[in-house]
This record gives sequence, structure tokens and C-alpha cells, in this order.
Amino acid sequence: MTYLLETHNLTKDFGKHRIVEDVSLHVKKGEIYGFLGPNGAGKTTVLKLVTGLLGPTEGEVVLFGKPGFFHGLKRMGIILEFPVFYDRLTGRENLELHREYMGYYRHGSVDEALGLLGLLEAADRPVKSYSLGMKERLGIARAVLTRPEFLILDEPLNGLDPEGIHQIRELLRGLCADYGVTVLISSHILSEVESVADTVGILAKGRLVEELSMKELAEKSASFIEVLTTDEKRAAFVLTEKMELSRFRLMEDGVFRIYEKEVSVEELAKRLSEGGAGIRSIGRKKETLEEYFLKVVGEGLQ
Repeated sequence: MTYLLETHNLTKDFGKHRIVEDVSLHVKKGEIYGFLGPNGAGKTTVLKLVTGLLGPTEGEVVLFGKPGFFHGLKRMGIILEFPVFYDRLTGRENLELHREYMGYYRHGSVDEALGLLGLLEAADRPVKSYSLGMKERLGIARAVLTRPEFLILDEPLNGLDPEGIHQIRELLRGLCADYGVTVLISSHILSEVESVADTVGILAKGRLVEELSMKELAEKSASFIEVLTTDEKRAAFVLTEKMELSRFRLMEDGVFRIYEKEVSVEELAKRLSEGGAGIRSIGRKKETLEEYFLKVVGEGLQ
């Protein structure tokens, strides 16, 4: 397996407080890796350790097959926390400065990056006039300006409207599919990570509690029958007394989830109807990434 980034037992202490402990990430070349965790879990600290903004207390980073990170910085595009700009300069001028700093002089690269993020019309306005979402998109434009091999984005969807989120999602897919860019993205918007990620790593209390591919997630996620009935009490009676089922749950929205693998949708629909609980909707489903995430994080916090 070719890993573009590996961390080996990465640990970080601040004084007597251990913020990150024994984190071993495995990011494959050419994939989109979703890095998930509750606020305060330590995601940004891990990314700062990966990019050299913090030194580890223990453990090491292996980037592009070599220990350390300085040798790989010019091959990377990075956004950590909220992107900062020279507010009195225009968006275009900020990107020109970044291009000079990086020593990257490909003709048309600034306009290309602005165009990818839908910022050409605002390119010659001072950044202080930009909205929060526009600044976030300008940060991503700066990160992709030099066509990096490895893109690290820390909560890049903050402040974006649904159209902006869709735009970033399509951009990341295109960079990965068309240019072979490897992407490491941290986000609390789990549905968006689920729609683009190939692999996810879940952090809780500074520890990596799960790392798995989306295919593995589909295999591990619980399968259930979801049914909305006309009478919750009759449905509960049929499930417990008539069908003698115990592995089911009534959700807040009045929907039953039945986790018994031996029960078919057809049999369940028939028995509920016979018991006087009419059916508004019924079907077999699997846990979403968000549901799996909440379950795993809950176990990791115990």
C-alpha cells in the first residue's frame, strides 16, 4: 500500500495536558481522507503536527515516503483554522503574493484558481469587503493555486452556503479524479464528508478510535428496516407481543427501526397491517456516516 502520509503514534502534550495520543493516520495517495471528530477532539492539533506548525511530544510524521515534513511543504496546499489575508489588498493581489512566496510562476494560475472558486468577479475588490464564505473560498483558491500534490483543508466548509458547499465538493472530486491530488479534509459537516471521502478517520478525546474505508463503513454499518405507521402503540404491541421482537427502536420522529436481520420487509408489513397499524412508509436502510460517527465517538468517550 502506498501512503502519501503516515503518522506513527503521534502524541502532543501541552504542559501536563495530553491533547493528542498515539494517533496513527494512513492517507493513501490519490484519495480523499475525511478526518472527523467533535469540537475539541484534537483534529487541528494533529494537522498542525503533520504540517510542522507544532512539534510532537512523541511519534513521527512520514510524508511522501520520508520522515519529517519540511521536504514536502512545497508540494502541499494547506488551510488550517481560518485563512488570514492582507485585508486592504484585493483577492488577486493576495494570490499574487502567495505565488511569489512559493516561487510558482505558471502563467494564468491566479485567474485559474479564482475561477475554480467562483471569485473572478470579486478578484479586484479588497478582501476586507469579502463575506466570510468568500474569504473561505479565497483560502481554498490560495491552497490550490500551485497545483499541490497534497491538499490539507481544516474545516473548509465553514461559512459556505449550500451552493458553495456543492462547489467545493465538486472541486475536491475533480482535483482527485483529474489531477491525482490527495486530499485530507477535516469537517463537522458529516454528510458532505460522506459524499466525497474514500476513507474516514474518527478522533475522540485526542485518540484515533476508528479508521476505515467507506466500503468498510458500509459493511460495518447496522442494517435495519425503517417503518412509519399510523399507530405507534399498535405497532409496538405487534412487534413485542405478536412478533416477539426486542431489537427495535422508536425514533423521535415516530419512525420505528427494526434491527432483526431475520425479519423481511414483506413479513413486517403484513404483520403490522394485520395488527391494525397501517403503514405510511417502509424500507430497508443502513446507518449514515453521521449515525455511525455518533456511535463510535460515544464509545470512544467512555
